[in-house]
Amino acid sequence: MLRPSSGGGRLIPAPGEADLMWMRTKLLLAAACLATGSAFLPGAAGSYVAAGKPWPGGVVRYYDAAPDQGWAVKQAVAAWNSSGARVRLVAAAPSEADVRIEHFPRVTCTINAEATVGYTSAARIWIFRRNDSSPYCNRYMAAQALAHEFGHVLGLGHETRGCSAMNPVGSLQGPQLCAKAHAWQWRCAVLTSDDVAGAVALYGGTARAQRGPEDCDLYRSEAAPRRVAVTPTTTPNLFIVAFTRPSPAHVPAFLASQRRLEESFVVGSSTTSCPTVPYAFARETWEAAVGATQQTRLLLPTGTSCIGVWSVDSFGRPSDRPAVLSVRVVPPAGR
Repeated sequence: MLRPSSGGGRLIPAPGEADLMWMRTKLLLAAACLATGSAFLPGAAGSYVAAGKPWPGGVVRYYDAAPDQGWAVKQAVAAWNSSGARVRLVAAAPSEADVRIEHFPRVTCTINAEATVGYTSAARIWIFRRNDSSPYCNRYMAAQALAHEFGHVLGLGHETRGCSAMNPVGSLQGPQLCAKAHAWQWRCAVLTSDDVAGAVALYGGTARAQRGPEDCDLYRSEAAPRRVAVTPTTTPNLFIVAFTRPSPAHVPAFLASQRRLEESFVVGSSTTSCPTVPYAFARETWEAAVGATQQTRLLLPTGTSCIGVWSVDSFGRPSDRPAVLSVRVVPPAGR
C-alpha cells in the first residue's frame, strides 16, 4: 500500500471512506504475507524486502479494469519491464489475467492505493479514480502509486530504510526517503535501483540503468522579462533597470491550489560573464501588472557588466533563461 504524504506528514482520509473495503484488502495483504513470509535481502543499492512468492515463469498477465488510469498503468509497466529483471508484465483479456487493476468501489478519490503481495490466485491492485484537478488523485500520483503496487504484486514488501518506490509513504515529488523533486516537478523515474535490485533477486536478470531524468517538469516555465533597459541616476554607479513583466506560467489545476509564494523577479550582474544562476541574487516581488514595466535599482562598477533578469513563478521556479543586457559604465568626466 502506498500512502501519499503532504509536506512531512501523512494525510488522514475522511472518516467513513469504505471502511469495509479497507478491511477486506488488508486481510488479503495479510494472508499473502503470512503464506509466503518476508525477508530482508541485501541489494546492490541498499536493502529491499521480499514479502511474497515470485510468479512462476516470470510472466504476470494483468487486466486494466480502471481505464481512466491507462497512462499511469503504461508508465508503471514500462518501468518494471525495462528494469532488467527477468519478469514481464503483459496486458491480457479479463479471462486470462493473473491480476486485475480495479477502482476502489464507491470511492472517487482516496489517498491510498493497495495490492495483494506476490503470487496468488486472487491478485488485485486497487487504485483511485483519476482526477487531474486533485493533488492526490492525478495521473502523476497514479503512475507512482501503480509502480509501488506492481512491486507488491511481484513480491516486494515495504522498504523503510532507504530511498525506494516501495517506501510506504510518498508524494508527487517522490517516495518519503528519496531526495525530493522541486515543487514544480514530479518523480518520473518511478523505480529506484533498490526496487530493481529486489526484482532481480526474486526473478534473476541484470539490473539496467534507467533512462531519462529522475524528475520531470509538470509545466513550462515562465518566459524571461522583456525590453530590458538601463538608465543612470544622479548617484554615481547607481542605475535604474527597467523591464516588462511576462505572462504567468500555465500551472496544472492540481498544483494551482498549492501556490506557495508571491510571483517575483531576480536581477543580477557580473563583470566576468552573463549571470546564469538566479539563486545567487535576491528575489523581489513584482509591483507591475502583466505586460507593464517594472523598475529596480542596481549598482554597477566601472567597466563592462552583463545584467541578467529572471521571472520567478509562485512555486519559486525561475524562467529557463534570463533576459540579458551588456552595459559599459565609464567614470565621470575629469576622473
